[in-house]
Amino acid sequence: MHLSSALLVLLFSLILSNVINRIFPRLSLPLIQIIFGVGIGLLFKGRVFELETELFLAFIIAPLLFREGEESDITSILRNWKLILFLIFPVIFVSTLGIGYLAKSILPVSVPLSACLAIGAALGPTDFVAYSAIAKRFSFPKWIGYILQGEGLLNDASGLVAFQVAVTALTTGAFSLLDASWNLFLSVMGGFLVGLITALLNRLFLTILDNMDAADVTGALLLELVLPIASYFVAEEIHVSGIIAVVVAGISLASRFKKITVFDAKLDSISHTIWGTITFMLNGMVFFLLGTELPTLAMPVLQSSTYDNLWLLLAIVLLTATMFAIRFVMISAVFAQRAWKNKRPLKRIWKSATLLTFSGVKGTVSIATILLLPLADMTTLEHSLLLFTVAGVTLLSFLTGILVLPKLATESAHTTNHYMQIAILNDVVGELGKDLKQSKHQGAVYATIDNYNQRLENLILEQESNDVKEELANIRVMIMEIESEGLEYAYKKGQLSELEYNLYQRYIKGLERRINRGFVSSLSYAFVVFVRGLRRLLHLAFTFKFHLGKEETLRAPRLTEENRDHMAELYLTNTEQVLEALSNLEGVYHSDLLSYLKRGRLQEAEIIQSGAFVERVITHLSPDNIDEMLRGYYLERKVINEYEQDELISSRYAKQLRKEVNTLEDYSLKETSNTLTYDMINLARGRV
Repeated sequence: MHLSSALLVLLFSLILSNVINRIFPRLSLPLIQIIFGVGIGLLFKGRVFELETELFLAFIIAPLLFREGEESDITSILRNWKLILFLIFPVIFVSTLGIGYLAKSILPVSVPLSACLAIGAALGPTDFVAYSAIAKRFSFPKWIGYILQGEGLLNDASGLVAFQVAVTALTTGAFSLLDASWNLFLSVMGGFLVGLITALLNRLFLTILDNMDAADVTGALLLELVLPIASYFVAEEIHVSGIIAVVVAGISLASRFKKITVFDAKLDSISHTIWGTITFMLNGMVFFLLGTELPTLAMPVLQSSTYDNLWLLLAIVLLTATMFAIRFVMISAVFAQRAWKNKRPLKRIWKSATLLTFSGVKGTVSIATILLLPLADMTTLEHSLLLFTVAGVTLLSFLTGILVLPKLATESAHTTNHYMQIAILNDVVGELGKDLKQSKHQGAVYATIDNYNQRLENLILEQESNDVKEELANIRVMIMEIESEGLEYAYKKGQLSELEYNLYQRYIKGLERRINRGFVSSLSYAFVVFVRGLRRLLHLAFTFKFHLGKEETLRAPRLTEENRDHMAELYLTNTEQVLEALSNLEGVYHSDLLSYLKRGRLQEAEIIQSGAFVERVITHLSPDNIDEMLRGYYLERKVINEYEQDELISSRYAKQLRKEVNTLEDYSLKETSNTLTYDMINLARGRV
């Protein structure tokens, strides 16, 4: 397959996997991506992507670890430095020996011990990318996360060094513990220096550009994106740890003094967005490539008559269990020693030890590492057996993590209580309501209130079950149908002009956009929308023919007070129908939901009677209410500050809410807004 076609397959697979995960959130996104990868690997038989270890580490793993280092809380990680070092060195080396000797004993053919130790070395380091993909949906103790983050950032170096030692022993037949230790020291220190130097050069270059007034956000962002790849290749070129260099470069970049300037603020905002997209794509590629490699590595072994497939699967289970057992025993020993020293009961350590154990899942890095294994002193089939073993243990450990980690989690990471935010937004709506009495632009204020009411409704619905959301969607379809039928009837009776008809259609279109289509029957929704669209087309065809016959222009007359009264009267008439329909649904749908909709409709009717209906519809299409929106954001920050001072919300939650306000305000201030529809309405009203 051509590279461009392969990239399209990858991108669409990432998009589709994300959609499936959003529809079925209980399905782990990495698992979906692995399944996609396996399917494509079987379909194209390894002709889509070939996993090149050097390129995989440089262009996928290096940027991910760089960003992780850039965003890591180094202070918190350093508080647990002893346990992190224990996990990086003793645990990995014991795992390498334990898995290597067990593989030598249970694999169905005689494979050199050094090759089996290479298996252990490849499976020694945990894959923090894989763990993060599983754990981000659940909440774990913060100190556990800091330990795993520190381990994940640094253990690839020790694992790769252990692997290189095993490969050296395989190819030369010689092994020296002293040489291995010295090589590890040189690799780590060399990588540390390379990462530090490349980060300093990056910062120096930006400083020079800044002094010359030549710095720009785009150039600075490109330098940041290139930094992890450059650090990796420079380190590997001088035969030191590229992974350590990348991590150190990321940490160094994050550790610089924070300057509060417009340039740095813009760079940080854009960098956060770009890196978010890049990390999502790269994470997806990690699991996608893991899936595509599994059939390639498994087929030669499973299709061979030399090996017993059942025994091979049993060997993979034994190796995986041993890998977790070694990790559990060693971590428990450290925790037990600490508990004994601090005179604490041992029963408290087991859950933490279990969580750290099953967080040690393996990922594509293990497969990329074992692919470096040379064919020296082995047949092709034996080489395939070793690759298959690592791939099998990697997949089984990952699946084990998916099953076990949620059981150890305290709660879902996405469980958010929005009640305090709802209270804050209600207070803001109340303050905006007071502004109506003295505002000269009531339509703009009403549009701002509508915006806040929509946010309130979304927050309220997040607290409800899917059953309630489905009921709301179905009721809204019914309301939209009532509004559409009332509009058509009023127009046929000559109670509305052409301009009034078109503006009310715009209001109904807004109702349609508020329907969550994921919770309504596709057939019933499509039928209602089709009928409404057909009426609209017939109306346009009739009025166009009528205007041609009369030889009149298509421009409608200016909107008068009489036009406003006609639309308000139609809305109030439809309100009676809607309220009656909602009353008839008592006992069918949730009573609180029906009461909420009735109350909201009555409040809307009060606003309509004020004569601001048309202005609200138009203001929703134009940026003319920006001043009122900014007033709302000011009030929201003010209320957040009051809640924080009164200790109704924590400082951390207040910070989160302020960030949300900043995001909304930044979007509202965006200068390039599409106002074509608004301009067309003004044209029809004779303003342009």
